[in-house]
Amino acid sequence: MSPYISLLILLPFVEILTGSLARSYKKLHEAAIFIISFLSLVISISVPISTQIYFIDFGFVKLKFMCDVYSYFFGILVNIVWILTNLYSYSYSSISLHRHKVNHFFKYLSLSIFAVFGICYSGDLVTSFIFMTLLTLITSPLITQNGTKESARARNWYLATHLSASILFFAPAIFCVWYTIGGLEFSRLNSLGYLQNDTASAIILLLFVFGISKNCIFPFYKWIIKTTVAPTPVSGLLHSVAAVKSGSIVMLKIVVYTFGAGYMQHLTSSFFTGGWIFYLCGATALYAAWKAWKTKIVKHRFAYSTISQLSYILSSFMIATPLAITAGTLHIISHSICKIILFYIAGIFSAVYGVHSTGDSAKLAPHIKFWILCLAFCGASIIGFPLLPGSFGKDYMIIADWKTHHYASILFLIVGSVINVLYIYPIVKAGFFTKNPIPVEKKRIPLTMRMAIIIGILIAISMSIFINQIVNFFNLYV
Repeated sequence: MSPYISLLILLPFVEILTGSLARSYKKLHEAAIFIISFLSLVISISVPISTQIYFIDFGFVKLKFMCDVYSYFFGILVNIVWILTNLYSYSYSSISLHRHKVNHFFKYLSLSIFAVFGICYSGDLVTSFIFMTLLTLITSPLITQNGTKESARARNWYLATHLSASILFFAPAIFCVWYTIGGLEFSRLNSLGYLQNDTASAIILLLFVFGISKNCIFPFYKWIIKTTVAPTPVSGLLHSVAAVKSGSIVMLKIVVYTFGAGYMQHLTSSFFTGGWIFYLCGATALYAAWKAWKTKIVKHRFAYSTISQLSYILSSFMIATPLAITAGTLHIISHSICKIILFYIAGIFSAVYGVHSTGDSAKLAPHIKFWILCLAFCGASIIGFPLLPGSFGKDYMIIADWKTHHYASILFLIVGSVINVLYIYPIVKAGFFTKNPIPVEKKRIPLTMRMAIIIGILIAISMSIFINQIVNFFNLYV
């Protein structure tokens, strides 16, 4: 087993051991979790990129791990989000969680990161399935931190959606792959492409698309709206890497290794063997964008936006050219950072000012202009405004769609982005162009909540500055 991967998977457990400090020695606990998550980031950057498979044999099951280029980038992203979440949660937990729940919160937060690392570095379908199931079970207690009946119903829906999809679609897909090619490792030397059985491969592809419900494709999308009742750091974590992007990284590995990129291009060139996915993704993206425009709850608006972006990412991976895979990966990175910041700003609205609706947020906006500017930056990035971090992935998506003649996907992307403008602009407009704002009592925003947002913004800006280096590095391995 690789010592780097072993350390990354085990470090979240070290953070759990510091949980006893949370009640009596809060500052010491904060220092400990920050040091551990920062150390994890350093290790993730140091992991050698390779398609070599490592394993841990438990007798009844053999867990397999690898750190290819996709795992490498996603691992770094997970660690960045972990640091931001710990930082933001430190103050947020003080003002929004009962004191006796703080240790409970950080324990399940660390366990969630453990499961995400397992997904990130998984080397075969069985390991991916096991850790995705663990992630579903581990994150469910985080959804009910508020202790309300609504959060309990959201948890039940969350569990029912993911577990049913895994049992009915994902597990049968894994069995079909094993039965067809006799192996489940992520390897280009053992893929469905070598058999050229389009009918069987098309059925397996369908099972994977619907089985990985974390991709939020219709009809498996409502869970993400319902889970917004969770505390803001949990919502941010779920929408950045812990839930939705873990599904994206597994789907990417399935495209590249289980099917083979070249064979996936062949399958999706025909509507009946895979091309239908582009239209399902497009319809899901436009419907979610429309719902985001119409909803009056801030966190719901951001959640529907996530559904749209996930559809664009999945559609890009289905094209399966090197450019399209690069586009989807870049959008995973930029969207994860910008979306978690949007939820952090929503946390300022709700936790500090007690504001949840878009109307009340518009009234508050003129009094917190700096944070509205941050919201505008992240919203514009996700929309794809030029030179902002989210624009590069979307530009590459459009080019990849054009080169492969997927013109409908271009239309879906452009129309969805226009609708995105419609639901981001009103709050930004209220922040900077309201002539006679309604007086609002000024409240202090806790330091670490402010720090998490500012650091996230700086990381997003750095992505724009170093985009050429990121793309060139990534292209060495794609």
